[in-house]
Amino acid sequence: WMVKDCFYGTENAPVIVGGRYGLGSKDTTPAQIIAVFKNLALPMPKNHFTVGIVDDVTFTSLPQEEEIALGGEGMFEAKFYGLGADGTVGANKNSVKIIGDNTDKHCQAYFSYDSKKSGGFTCSHLRFGDTPIRSTYLVNTPNFVLATFRLTCTCTT
Repeated sequence: WMVKDCFYGTENAPVIVGGRYGLGSKDTTPAQIIAVFKNLALPMPKNHFTVGIVDDVTFTSLPQEEEIALGGEGMFEAKFYGLGADGTVGANKNSVKIIGDNTDKHCQAYFSYDSKKSGGFTCSHLRFGDTPIRSTYLVNTPNFVLATFRLTCTCTT
């Protein structure tokens, strides 16, 4: 609040608002950043806002925008879901290395794991592009999705 206090009562003070993002270790997406800029464009922007969650208690959430793909021409994004120790992450790491070493493609890979080693949930976020990849967020608009496991449910009545 120190920045806002510096301008208190001054003529032509800039619009200064604050908000929260990445709550609960959630990724901040381009769509959420667009929501922040749309908020700033309002005649009376919401202060103390949140993005990335639906706050149904204090109603501070900005409206969720539709996810957009920012990769541009020549970008391919993929998401692979697997179970720990099923080989999905290892295969994806090898694929990224092979593509990066043997083609002109730029590569980016991020892997998330469940806390359980074997049998836990895994997710691989892969990007391949013709230009350097500067995306600092997880894959949200994949061109390809693969789940390497099948869930079964036994229901009893």
